[in-house]
Amino acid sequence: MSAKSLSLLVILVGLVIALIFIFADVIGLGQNPSQFGPRQTIGTVVGVVVLIVGLYMYMRQRQS
Repeated sequence: MSAKSLSLLVILVGLVIALIFIFADVIGLGQNPSQFGPRQTIGTVVGVVVLIVGLYMYMRQRQS
């Protein structure tokens, strides 16, 4: 797997993780639909961090 493909995969995984946790209540995974709970917050932050790491990898690959 090339570095570009890996970085795009990391971006995609981060985006999917973040979206799943953001919309957990809507898709029926959340515990309390009226609140954005601590687990959702942690999952969203983890997803965004993975997304940012993937973007960093992608941008670094494009510069070299």
